Amino acid sequence: MFGFSLTKLLFTVAAILIVWYGFRWIGRVQARNRIEAERRMRTDSGAGAASTQRRKSVEDMTACPTCGDYVTANGARNCGRSDCPYPG
Repeated sequence: MFGFSLTKLLFTVAAILIVWYGFRWIGRVQARNRIEAERRMRTDSGAGAASTQRRKSVEDMTACPTCGDYVTANGARNCGRSDCPYPG
């Protein structure tokens, strides 16, 4: 039952090799994906005006003291309530 046989040894070696090569394959795939993502980041960041426009489209938001809605910090507009502190 616990003795060593050629079949058990071959099966054990085959299982170890399958796991070993599986991990190596997964490592190569992850490295390839990481390199591809870094390449995409470099080409996207160097896109010029398009990436600059995306960065400029983000604005800070503040909560309206009257209604609690979040509005842009610069250029906030009146929400329609009579006691709104922002201009029309």
